[in-house]
Amino acid sequence: KEGGGASGATGSRLLSGTSDAHLALEQELAEFYDAPAALVFNSGYQVNVGVCATLPERGDTVLYDELCHASLRDGIRLSFAAAYSFRHNDLADLRKKATRARGQLFVVMESIYSMDGDAPPLEEVLHVVQELGAVLIIDEAHAGAVCGSHGEGLVACAPNVVKIVTFGKGFGAHGAAVLSSHNVRDFLV
Repeated sequence: KEGGGASGATGSRLLSGTSDAHLALEQELAEFYDAPAALVFNSGYQVNVGVCATLPERGDTVLYDELCHASLRDGIRLSFAAAYSFRHNDLADLRKKATRARGQLFVVMESIYSMDGDAPPLEEVLHVVQELGAVLIIDEAHAGAVCGSHGEGLVACAPNVVKIVTFGKGFGAHGAAVLSSHNVRDFLV
């Protein structure tokens, strides 16, 4: 139930319910990231799988960078959407693959890639995503606490952006969150 429950070492949120501590943390995260809403998960793996398996539905299309983290690809495989990779940081290939898209288009990328430490041209990515009418799912695991004027990462929250942050890297903590619209948060719940 929303708003009840205890904090501390209880069961999982699924079993013990949503506590006031959950809601307070989610409110603070939404304010910090200037997002309409936040939803906390136990880990970066769980948020990546949960978001990518849930938001794209049957009849939708997911285009993902070929170097996306395995957890993002695991979630994409669990969705019922058609999925195609595009060449790493290659927006021309992304546009080309978008011609295959049916239904809602989702583009999945990382703001900083874990293996090489490189980043896509994010301003161009946001322009292409808007041009295509797509939703960007951006994993900011390696930008959190490191990039941005206050450690907020590289991509601002927007109506067509679902931002994923993890706390186990730069923040040195446990857990993760998705920053999104209230509708996306409610759908994930």
